[in-house]
Amino acid sequence: MTLSQSLQLQFLWLFSTILQVSLLFSAKREKKMLNIAVCDDEKYICDFLKKSVMDCLAKADLEGCVTAFDDGQPLVDLYEEGKANFDIILLDITMKKCDGMTAAKKIRATDSKVMIVFVTSSAEYVFSGYEVRAFRYILKPELLHGFSGVFRECLDEITKSNELRFTFQKASETVSLPLRDILFFESDKRIINIVTPNEKYSFYGKLDDIEEQLKKQDFVRCHQSFLVNAKKITSVRINELTLRDGETIPVSKRRAKETNEAFLWAMR
Repeated sequence: MTLSQSLQLQFLWLFSTILQVSLLFSAKREKKMLNIAVCDDEKYICDFLKKSVMDCLAKADLEGCVTAFDDGQPLVDLYEEGKANFDIILLDITMKKCDGMTAAKKIRATDSKVMIVFVTSSAEYVFSGYEVRAFRYILKPELLHGFSGVFRECLDEITKSNELRFTFQKASETVSLPLRDILFFESDKRIINIVTPNEKYSFYGKLDDIEEQLKKQDFVRCHQSFLVNAKKITSVRINELTLRDGETIPVSKRRAKETNEAFLWAMR
């Protein structure tokens, strides 16, 4: 085989590898579709809220579907029929037929997690919102300048509640860490060390078990003793990688290809 043919084969292999990695992770990282309900008997308010919600989602790089209701009863009916799956409900209180507070109480009877934000003209019902655990309360005269801030708080709260975490037992204490905070796991015989930018945790366990638990997340087994958060890698060399904090981690020869693929994806 000539040098030219060898280089062509290497290029084709590299292109194929990157394509496979891209397809693999694209399938794995589908965005969660947020379902939002807007309920107000004034059409122009409904239209404003729908547009504002979609603008906020676009700025946050999130996908969502907005369903509008002009009365609380159809919304309640969906819940009572078991057909509702909303993440956020923007709900007027003073509607002519089924008012928002009545609707919220019925919704809470079947869904304890949906985030309810009251959008209304009057502040007189603000304390009643505690009965249905309303997340926020925004007055209609403040919508133009205040809505985006309130809705961002909703998105932040949803992100926080959906955040992936690693939970482990340390002596008699249960510890739960956001995956995004973990730099790497290190195995030292039967001891697992978890290293974050600010702290180190140790507990008894097997790195094989942790690798299996996190196989669909952004962690790569670069060495028999190390499981690394690929998003924290800044460079990969022949036998080691470097993390954002400057720490270097060994990379074994047989795990080099997988490690480099994970790094390439994390850079995207």
